[in-house]
Amino acid sequence: MPKVRQLTIATKLMIWASALIIVFFATSTYLFKQVRQDAEISNRLVNVHHDLDSAIQRMLERLYSVQDNIRRYRLLGGDEQAVDFIVEDLTRFGEILNETLKKHPDHTEEWKTLTAEYEITLDPGETTDDNLTPNATVREWTDILEQSLFDNVADTEMVLTELHMAGKRASDIGLYGLIFCLLIGILGSLGLAWSLNRSLSEVQKGIRELGTGAPPRDVRILSKDELGELALAFNAMAARLRREERMRADFIAMLSHEIRTPLTSVRESVDLIESGAFGEVNEKQRKFLRIAEKESARLSNLLTRLLTVSRMESQELVLSMQPLDGQHLVASTLERLTPAAQAKDITLTSELSTPFTLEADQEHIRQVLINLVGNAIKFSPENTTVTVTGATTPDNATFCVRDNGPGIAEDEQKRVFHKYYREPEVRDSVDGAGLGLAISKRIVLAHGGRIWVDSVPGNGATFCFTLPIKPSKDTA
Repeated sequence: MPKVRQLTIATKLMIWASALIIVFFATSTYLFKQVRQDAEISNRLVNVHHDLDSAIQRMLERLYSVQDNIRRYRLLGGDEQAVDFIVEDLTRFGEILNETLKKHPDHTEEWKTLTAEYEITLDPGETTDDNLTPNATVREWTDILEQSLFDNVADTEMVLTELHMAGKRASDIGLYGLIFCLLIGILGSLGLAWSLNRSLSEVQKGIRELGTGAPPRDVRILSKDELGELALAFNAMAARLRREERMRADFIAMLSHEIRTPLTSVRESVDLIESGAFGEVNEKQRKFLRIAEKESARLSNLLTRLLTVSRMESQELVLSMQPLDGQHLVASTLERLTPAAQAKDITLTSELSTPFTLEADQEHIRQVLINLVGNAIKFSPENTTVTVTGATTPDNATFCVRDNGPGIAEDEQKRVFHKYYREPEVRDSVDGAGLGLAISKRIVLAHGGRIWVDSVPGNGATFCFTLPIKPSKDTA
């Protein structure tokens, strides 16, 4: 048997799981890296920009205080307290400047003017405007620090914008990664489930059909994995069963043909002997001749059934559809089987609701009723009743045969329609080849109807079948 496997089910699951894992870890890695970058940016904001902004603000406050005290000193014509405030502010300014340069040495060159030697003049001016004019040195320092503050604010805004954009990118990537994972998870699982279920359903369908007794057929190979190999193995088994079935059908046909000729000769010889053509026959001899005749008829009937099954399996069942009176069909069938029923003191009755007519093949449908009623007689005890009922709906006619036999177990009810199948409880006690119900099922299905059995062990069995009142084109 050639192999069809390319990707095993485990490989498909591994590919699907790997895709999920790759997308998940790629997204997680990016988000982790982005979080670290955001942490570094936040740290820079706090330790550099915010700290520098705070230091510049404090230095500007000191310089603004120095300017105010210089103006106060000039306007008051010399105020020693103002001088003390100026010295204190400048001292504190220097301390803050040195601390800031230690933390942020990259501003050393920019603030070089602030650390150079300086000289502040406190002499009063000639006019009030001169006294209110800011000190040139302090104003230069203030301008430098204000520019630094402006640049720092601009840098802070740029870093905040970068942090915002990075957060937005991380949010988008996280969202896209989550959506992609969900898509892979949902679509992948649905795709795998659909693929596996599709292949498995084909095999299940073939097994179910095979279990119903239908001819084995090939199933479609829809995948190239273990299920594809299973379908291929099933097709190989189905092909082998078909070959064996053909061989058995050919053997039955050959055997029936080869046996029928000598059997006919035996029956004719028995008839001649019984008729006295070769001399007088006493009662004891006649008894054994009748037994031989009966067994020959039984063997001939078995051959007929075997040939019927063989023809049906070869698609040779041809239906001759014509109007059929339901009451007449039941009555003629019961009349034909009355001798067999009387031999066991069994009463045959019919219960038809109303007269009805349907289109069917009369001989084949009569054969179905004969098989069902004959089985009912065979399995019913003496002094009981076998009842045939008939009813119609606008679309279908239903026939049922009810007996008072031992009944059929529930797990056996589907098997009784299989060829050559006989219940284990009656296999050794009742004659038969297990063909009557199989033939009946094939005839009913060919008409577009269905057949079934309702039974409770110990309470008899009821076999029913339906036929369409008007056959479809497929069954006509």
